Amino acid sequence: MSLIKDLSKQKKHIEVKIKKLIKTRLNDRTSDSWANLRELKKKKLALKDRLSSLANNY
Repeated sequence: MSLIKDLSKQKKHIEVKIKKLIKTRLNDRTSDSWANLRELKKKKLALKDRLSSLANNY
């Protein structure tokens, strides 16, 4: 169960980073910020998929 808890905490941290990056991206439209946002969203989806697969096993 602690693995699921750790993964959900990581997902929440990534969600917070995404929200902050979206706010800064309103003024900063560089390609670097877009790439960072895209990378964070991919990590979030990977964690979400892993969490759902682990939850289905229990």
